[in-house]
Amino acid sequence: MISEMRKRAIERTARECRPQAMYGLHDPFCLAREKGWYLFRYPIGEDKTLGLSQNRSEGKVIFTNSSALLCREIFTFAHEVGHLLLHTQPNSKVFKDDKMFVNQEQEREADYFASCLLLPRDNLRNYLEDYCQVFQGKDIDALTIAMVMHEFRVSSQTVLIALRDYKHITPKQEQELTKMLEGNVNKYLRAVSQSDDTLLNPSNVIRYPEEFLKIIRDNYKNNKIPKKVAEDFCAFSMTDFNSIFLHNHLDDEETFRKVGLT
Repeated sequence: MISEMRKRAIERTARECRPQAMYGLHDPFCLAREKGWYLFRYPIGEDKTLGLSQNRSEGKVIFTNSSALLCREIFTFAHEVGHLLLHTQPNSKVFKDDKMFVNQEQEREADYFASCLLLPRDNLRNYLEDYCQVFQGKDIDALTIAMVMHEFRVSSQTVLIALRDYKHITPKQEQELTKMLEGNVNKYLRAVSQSDDTLLNPSNVIRYPEEFLKIIRDNYKNNKIPKKVAEDFCAFSMTDFNSIFLHNHLDDEETFRKVGLT
């Protein structure tokens, strides 16, 4: 278990790095750009690693798997931010996360940080009172959970854990709400988001820092890498690639090899 003193310290760290917002962060990934960190989002497969992070001499690096549900990818991103701020030194080990809500001490702390970053105690309370008109735990129902999910860009599990940790609901209420939501989360979320259920689907997006696109461009223009290598990294189609980069003589060599001329 995380001590109350450690929880307060983690909450403070999350609050200090969090962009200003009345309630939820509608684009949490922007935090990486604001901090000058390198963020890579790539669809490597539904059952693969959720995320990685490392504090390198060149800067802080985060990777998230965009094959995961968007709400899970957002939580993974926040979890990796927690590792970088709570647990790493320059050129430290890589933190690799394959599942959410595990029991190792540093993983529990990173999970708690993610919850504090995405669902800060005061923001959540204000949202429940201002927008949901909820002032007591007994008034929290499945629709309330969906409203919080939509505003704060998180899963129902993350909402329930935060409500329990912040003493808005009891463990028994958490169990009852979990049962009520089972198999119905999409229905409730569509009801409050006007049929927008992107949160419960993978985005499968490919995003990487602009600096790396420039490196690929310069290496390609200087004949250091062939088109296939550049395309694989950038995920451009052949047509898109031809419109962005000039011809590279290595492309001809690749063609010659394919048809057996070299």
